[in-house]
Amino acid sequence: SPRVGFAWDVFGDGSTSLRSGFGLLYHLGSFGAIRVTSADGIPPFGSRSTVTSNVRFPRTVIPPEAVGKEISVAPDYHMQQPHVLQYHLTIDRQLPASMVVSVSYAGSRGINLFEAQDGNPTVPTRVNGREFWTGTDPRINPNWGFVELRTTGADSWYNSLQFGLQKRLSHGLQFQSSYTYSKVLDTPQGQQNSGESGGGNRNAYGVNPSNRKYDKGPADFDHAHVWAFNLLEQLPSPGLPGIGRILDGWRVGSIVKIQTGQRFTPILSGNRSRSQVQNGSQNDRPDLVPGRKPDDIILGGANRYFDPTAFVVQPAGFLGTASRNMLTGPGQINVDFSITKHFPLRGLGEGTGLEFRTEIFNLFNRANFFIPINGAQVYTGTATVPAPTATSATPLATAGQIVQTLGTSRQLQFALKLIF
Repeated sequence: SPRVGFAWDVFGDGSTSLRSGFGLLYHLGSFGAIRVTSADGIPPFGSRSTVTSNVRFPRTVIPPEAVGKEISVAPDYHMQQPHVLQYHLTIDRQLPASMVVSVSYAGSRGINLFEAQDGNPTVPTRVNGREFWTGTDPRINPNWGFVELRTTGADSWYNSLQFGLQKRLSHGLQFQSSYTYSKVLDTPQGQQNSGESGGGNRNAYGVNPSNRKYDKGPADFDHAHVWAFNLLEQLPSPGLPGIGRILDGWRVGSIVKIQTGQRFTPILSGNRSRSQVQNGSQNDRPDLVPGRKPDDIILGGANRYFDPTAFVVQPAGFLGTASRNMLTGPGQINVDFSITKHFPLRGLGEGTGLEFRTEIFNLFNRANFFIPINGAQVYTGTATVPAPTATSATPLATAGQIVQTLGTSRQLQFALKLIF
């Protein structure tokens, strides 16, 4: 793919540089999930039938209207090559004390990304300018039911402003600090659902396959603010004789990372819109109460992290107005620390020695909370439940609850290394 870049010594003295680059990169075409699961789900190799009414046991005959109506994991035979456009503009400036500061704009545009979608969606009508489903709407191809399609129709957009400060090793000290302010938007992408989060928060399917703009929003992995800092310092060696040598050869290091939380989506317990995406197993989003914004919805704390009364159940047959991944989970802070003692073994050759390391991960034993999982379900919102008003709505008891943490508790690790 074409790539182009330049570097310019702005003042001609090697102290300031301006660099930029652009590249078009293609995905290698890893169709693993598609290849593994498609063969047994496509007629004539296999088919899937769903019976939802007049169910009895034993069932000896599948009704004709249900036989082989569904296709599980069908690949798009006209699948395009996933690719991404990457670009950046960076200015670096040398500072005293062996330090360099840099400021960058970096971005990318993902095109034809892998996605899973309902390849044979139902066709809605329009009521008051909004899409409306009756529950008996025909599919695009009425000869088939739900088609689990794997294709490359997803998109992504990434933009960031990056600051960096680096001190090269001198006088026994080096450190690096970097801060990124960014935003990642995408439409649902991935060859299959992620297992890290239940309740529909990591569902690769969109809610409305006929209108992909409805599902455009912050990516699951969007972190608006990320600050990272690492330090390594060689402590002074007094050079005392005898037992005083124990004070020589000590080094300490630390890594600090602070970032905003992951994104998640408030959802209902069912397919309130009656769109029959994934045969009705897709969780719809509720309506957002007019005037409420993400900043005033987040309450904090694990018992009720967000205010569920900021949402209401929409009328049956309509999609909700709450947007995908509109809420941000708890921020994350982690501090790692290490201390190292070097024992020279001069009798075994030059540079030979023992290094004893003590490493402490999550030094302050901080609990970093995950996004709400089942707590992302705000209301029982199936197609048969009347839509409550904002004053009479009763959120689920678990709405807004966080029951899972990220990372581990404090961990200590000791190591003895022979260097020769």
